[in-house]
Amino acid sequence: MSIIRKDLGPRPPARLKSKLSVVRPGKTVPDLRLELRSGGEFSIFSDAPGELEPAMERLGDQAVEPNPFQTLPFLTGLSGQAHAHTRLALIEDSAVAAGAGHLAALMGFSVASGNSHLVASTAPGGYHAPLISRHRPMATLDQLFEALAGSLANLPGVIAFPGLLADGAFMRSARAVAAARGLAFRVAGAWRGHALSGRIDPTSGLSHADREAWQANLEKWENLQKKGRITYHVARNPAEISAALEELSLLCDTDEHTSRCAAYFPAVRLLSERDRIRLHALYLDGQMIAAALQPLHRSEAWVWQVMVRPDMSDKAIDEQLIMRLTQWNLRDANIAVTRVAPAAGPFLAERFWPVDEGYASLLVALRPGMERALDSVAATYEDAGAQYPSHQTE
Repeated sequence: MSIIRKDLGPRPPARLKSKLSVVRPGKTVPDLRLELRSGGEFSIFSDAPGELEPAMERLGDQAVEPNPFQTLPFLTGLSGQAHAHTRLALIEDSAVAAGAGHLAALMGFSVASGNSHLVASTAPGGYHAPLISRHRPMATLDQLFEALAGSLANLPGVIAFPGLLADGAFMRSARAVAAARGLAFRVAGAWRGHALSGRIDPTSGLSHADREAWQANLEKWENLQKKGRITYHVARNPAEISAALEELSLLCDTDEHTSRCAAYFPAVRLLSERDRIRLHALYLDGQMIAAALQPLHRSEAWVWQVMVRPDMSDKAIDEQLIMRLTQWNLRDANIAVTRVAPAAGPFLAERFWPVDEGYASLLVALRPGMERALDSVAATYEDAGAQYPSHQTE
């Protein structure tokens, strides 16, 4: 075997030391590997390390906040030339399981244009909370912030976590660690969303304007039903998912959209093998007219992508699809809560969902003296619509 060490810049501080990367056949070599003060390791990868899949699966099951978009099917799809700017940061905690590949943290990220800040994100349009182990989460986040801020990592001094659940475990923990380290942070671009958990009340949550809009949607739906037989189907096993994806490609109306859809397909197929995705679809006389991709993990589902046949985009088919998805998920024993991913919604049909939740972006200055840079970056996230055009700040 050979041993390599990438150009890591100046001498590391005493508590954060560079490590040699050992090259073994079949192993993914990190761009950077640092020794943490706890004895664990911090690594940055350009390609998702497939050999760590069991450890990534364990972390996904043990994270303080579950997130299906941080699982290997999504991370594998984001590696390679098509996503050359996406990186994966990992912390391996040797104090828990020496040599066993125990992961304490996993975060996909990229560097924003202009090198102004880091953006913690994975699947386009997904939810972006990193995975942090329930075992010593505050200490793990402290190590993550320290490693990202170090001179060896050579990364911008501000990090953005877009579209987090405002009362989610990661948001609370990250704010607490930033405050404890004396790091400046900002919460920007707040908006409200809805979650489906428990029974829905068809009469609640709708204003007079909402009711009028919903009635207009029903009229469009009734007119569409006169054109043929409409059916609803949910695909979940690999064979059904594969067949539905072939039909789904017909909903991609432009070359750009087709390319984007094709990028989703490998992740969807891998998720179907683990029974971690549902594909909800509406058909008109046997032809798909709308579809929704819904990953799920630890009984939490996210409506991730919703597509409608281009010539029917004005028929409110997406709203009818979300209503049928609502009814299905209430009966699905594997799903306890359903949310719409920040970039996918909102939908008028969500207003029937009984749980009201807040979302916001968290921005942290990783090094002291970065307040002006932090404020400048935070201003770009202050308008939720700048990051998620379909949402309005409330």
